[in-house]
Amino acid sequence: MAQHLSRSLLFYILSVSLLAKLSSSKDTVGTPSSSQVEHPECRLYIAESTIPNAGLGIFTGIPLPQSASVAEPDLIIPVADTDWHAGPDMDFHFLWSDYSWMPKEVGMETDMDSGIALVIGTGCMPNCNFALNNAHEGQPHYHHEGLHRSKDPGVTGFTGFHDQKMITLREIPAGGEIFVDYGEHWFNTRPEAMGTVPFERSFKKVDKFLKRFKKLRGKYQRSNNPDFTEDLWEAVSFIHLYESRNTNALPRTYKDLQSALLVGSAESFLPYSVKSIDWLNEHGRCMDNIRPGKSTIEQAGRGAFASRFIPEGGLVAPGPLLHIPNRTVLNMYEIDPYTGLRDTNRQIGMQLILNYCFGNSKSSVILCPYTSPSAYINHSSKAPNAKIVWAKDSTPNHNADWLQEDVKFLKTMNVIGLSIDFVATRDIQPGEEVFIDYGIQWEEAWNKYVKDWKPPRDADDYSAGAELQNDLTMPLRTLDEQKEEPYAGNIVFYCHYDYFEGVDEGPWEWAPEWEGHALYPCELTARHSRKDEDGNAMYYYSAVMLTDKEIPPDVKVYTRDVIPEGEIHVMTSIPRSAVVVRDRMYSKDEYAVNAFRHEMMMPDDMFPETWMNL
Repeated sequence: MAQHLSRSLLFYILSVSLLAKLSSSKDTVGTPSSSQVEHPECRLYIAESTIPNAGLGIFTGIPLPQSASVAEPDLIIPVADTDWHAGPDMDFHFLWSDYSWMPKEVGMETDMDSGIALVIGTGCMPNCNFALNNAHEGQPHYHHEGLHRSKDPGVTGFTGFHDQKMITLREIPAGGEIFVDYGEHWFNTRPEAMGTVPFERSFKKVDKFLKRFKKLRGKYQRSNNPDFTEDLWEAVSFIHLYESRNTNALPRTYKDLQSALLVGSAESFLPYSVKSIDWLNEHGRCMDNIRPGKSTIEQAGRGAFASRFIPEGGLVAPGPLLHIPNRTVLNMYEIDPYTGLRDTNRQIGMQLILNYCFGNSKSSVILCPYTSPSAYINHSSKAPNAKIVWAKDSTPNHNADWLQEDVKFLKTMNVIGLSIDFVATRDIQPGEEVFIDYGIQWEEAWNKYVKDWKPPRDADDYSAGAELQNDLTMPLRTLDEQKEEPYAGNIVFYCHYDYFEGVDEGPWEWAPEWEGHALYPCELTARHSRKDEDGNAMYYYSAVMLTDKEIPPDVKVYTRDVIPEGEIHVMTSIPRSAVVVRDRMYSKDEYAVNAFRHEMMMPDDMFPETWMNL
């Protein structure tokens, strides 16, 4: 054995030299799962992640094929100009920033000057494991279930961004955790919290190392030395003492090594990401007892409906909470015309996310559930069939002791640590809409808002850009045609064009690679059609890019520079699919001034007295 080990140490030194050029990262692997069985009901669970210290994760309760929908679709809530409106009041970590998306990723980048997109549900719940990323989010739809600002006061009270689906990239076994790609930047900006997580390229480097390791094994493994490979790997394993992104991508055990040599280092981590259905039933919470649909309540938009029978006292939906210690960070202000700064004496509203959160009139604390189906549950004071309760102490990431602490303590907590449950107060039948009582204060505020509501100025002229964008068969009107039949004032056309000083004015003929360029405001100057192979008309456009003098201040520009007056940049043969129709900044209903904003009220007997600081 000593001879075997000395040889191993020799090759350990060789292995260290092979790994010396590898860059840094951290272990994201959990514990192995037990047997995988199909559960007859729940299709999606929330439970402790298989990634150590990652908090909660989501797991499929059934085998999922590639290109399948993981769960019910998400809704998306914009938070506009967060730093400008709330920066001076942000004396705590804004947890939502860790669970948000860049506006560009959900088609919101032209809506506001800056901000974040909150994807409520599966869009903010999966963790990232570069070895096993197995799902991605699609694009949302945008509409308000037929409500319009000219006649419906409720249209500004809920988000029109919805139906964003998470789709599998590969087959996922029953009990498998769902992972999405956060991107390396997300981890690079959080080194203290996330450590040295191995990136995708880390596993590629380890695979190259394993090929060389395999050659060494083949060269020196002998029948009279059966333990040589295992001894060698034990020696190599000491490289973990020098933690880096790539050493953390190495197989953890000799058994894992054998798997990695067959299927690759990344795939060898797969067993660690799967839990048994028995374990999920014991330690997880079912997330798909309800599904979204058009509400039966007037002005409510969408609602939540039971996807299966829910008995009295049964779980309707889990509600892990993102806590906001100071509600004033959701305030929105008018601009001071003299300084360009926010005018705190002229509050014009609050962020839309408030409508999806719980609070108490005696406290500055706001609590926001971030599971998608629960965000659709509407109000009924006359016939509620569900209520909220604090989650059981055994619920992952619920710390009952936080309920005894004060608001200052919550400001120091930069992680999720509280959870509620939505539970049935009577039997709920499949397909029945679920309601809770938002509280008398909410109901009085809503009734007053409806009583005093008047449609905004020019409401009849508004038409959402998404309506034009979604119909690719409809010909778009050119500049000359718009003189006779103009579009609504909020409509803006964008082309893919990357202007920089010195670039040729064209005319450029459109090519597929242009879709990689930024969106730039343009006007359509000509249209022609061609027949596709099925005989359908396909529309193509010529467009001129707007100059700095022609771009209105409420139209977003994403290029490094803006075309100066006097230059005429033209593009031809643009297919309809490459012309993007958007709304002017802040013209959508989600950004309306003095819209209805009110948190759902958590009862006094449930709300901690130590948080009542107002």
